[in-house]
Amino acid sequence: MKAKSIKGKTAEEIKSALKQSMFDGFKPTLALVFLSAMNEIEAICSLLDNKGIAIFGATTFAEFTEQDAENKGIAILLLDINPAYFKIVLKDNEEGAGYETGCHIGETGKMTFANPAFIISSANYKI
Repeated sequence: MKAKSIKGKTAEEIKSALKQSMFDGFKPTLALVFLSAMNEIEAICSLLDNKGIAIFGATTFAEFTEQDAENKGIAILLLDINPAYFKIVLKDNEEGAGYETGCHIGETGKMTFANPAFIISSANYKI
């Protein structure tokens, strides 16, 4: 598996960085997207989706790469991991149903993989 990180302030900058990252034949299958540039979400999703790249993302206060940390931008870790080795599960966490949501995701992982591991992101979580 190879990994490359790209960053930018706009979808156009990300498009250019993505093209440059793929110039050597690198074909990412998964993008871990962190952004605080909220107005760019749809354009970034469309760009990655059109390239057949699965998206796991979160909005953040700041974005970081191996070089530095910035805010009001977009940072993406691109991976060329075999799609059979990961699964993205989206589940609405209804009020007070955090335990049930966790169980659902855990069961999905156990049914899909022999030794599952999880990366979890939440939005608007209220205790």
